[in-house]
Amino acid sequence: MPFILSQVIDACRWVGALLVLAVHATNMFVNLADIMSAPHSSFVYAWWFVVSFELGHQAVVGFFVISGYLVGGAVLAYLRKQQDFLREYLIHRFARIYIVLIPALLLTVVLDGAGRVLFLASGVYDLPVFQGHFAPRLFVTNLLNLQSILSEFFGTNGPLWSLACEFWYYITFPLLLLPLARNYSLGLRLAGFLFGVALCWVFATSSHWFRWGYLLWAMGALATLAQRPPITSRWLALALYAGVVIPVRLLVRGPLLAAYPWLQDAADLMTAVFLVNFVLALRFSPEEGWALFRPKLHKKLADFSFSLYSIHLPVLVFFRAAVAQAMGASWPQQPATPAHWMTLAAAMSLAVGAGYLFSRYTEAHTGAARRYLRQMLARFERIAPSQSAPAP
Repeated sequence: MPFILSQVIDACRWVGALLVLAVHATNMFVNLADIMSAPHSSFVYAWWFVVSFELGHQAVVGFFVISGYLVGGAVLAYLRKQQDFLREYLIHRFARIYIVLIPALLLTVVLDGAGRVLFLASGVYDLPVFQGHFAPRLFVTNLLNLQSILSEFFGTNGPLWSLACEFWYYITFPLLLLPLARNYSLGLRLAGFLFGVALCWVFATSSHWFRWGYLLWAMGALATLAQRPPITSRWLALALYAGVVIPVRLLVRGPLLAAYPWLQDAADLMTAVFLVNFVLALRFSPEEGWALFRPKLHKKLADFSFSLYSIHLPVLVFFRAAVAQAMGASWPQQPATPAHWMTLAAAMSLAVGAGYLFSRYTEAHTGAARRYLRQMLARFERIAPSQSAPAP
């Protein structure tokens, strides 16, 4: 992958995670309901425009496209080389997901449990959005990555819905394409394909976003097959992407979206197409230029973006409950004052710091987790033949 594309992808990862965090934190601590009826500073107007639900949603769409490009594209590369890949591929994917998911769910248990006891009077954990989400069975279904597909999310950790979709894209995509991997036996290829079809059918009939998100994810994967970019100028490709995202931010909202719900899917498809176009322009562009994306800071921030995304909401909800307990349950919903903006900054700083520390004990050890899985599989393979051998 060209260096400039790698750096832009890293920048998109951490900026997207930070944007999602900012959207959730703003909704909890800053009330901008009077944005159109009362005067505000240019900073507040800019914050309102950028830190919006729709742009946060488009950041998640971007995650799906980039994930498809990186992970699905790797599957297509393996198939073209006609080499065995399933074992190593699954080790990589399981380690990548579960070294973060399991601790994230455990942290959710701790924070939600403590918050429900310490800040009971705040009423935050009794909000309708969280009712019924603390059942132990949901911990199990979320551990199996079934949240938002076959079950609700666990506790306050709603953002894990996207992780469930991506995990099953990781699993089903190579299975659906397994008939093309002629280096495997016909029986394995057929069984894998049928299993992949069965999984997709069950999940797609249960979740609109699973089937729609799969299209966006697959677009990223198929982009790796392109031999040349539709547009060679990366500046023009970036301008076109921005030219789509900005109208989407302004139009796909409020009464218009309520009247025409299909606008959301149409907007997602358009932004995904133009993001793929931008990625391809970078892939085939010269390495020089765009000094903004050359610092190593992008990779350092991207290295804990997954952790930040996976734990930020339980952290924010815990902090919101603490603030509501201290200041009054209605205080966060009052018109924004400097104190509210300071609280927002504190909440985001707390979440970023927690995400970084969390990543040092989880995401940073992904390589070690992969080595451990390889060792466990090798040990199992040595034991299995000896157990099946006939007694002398």
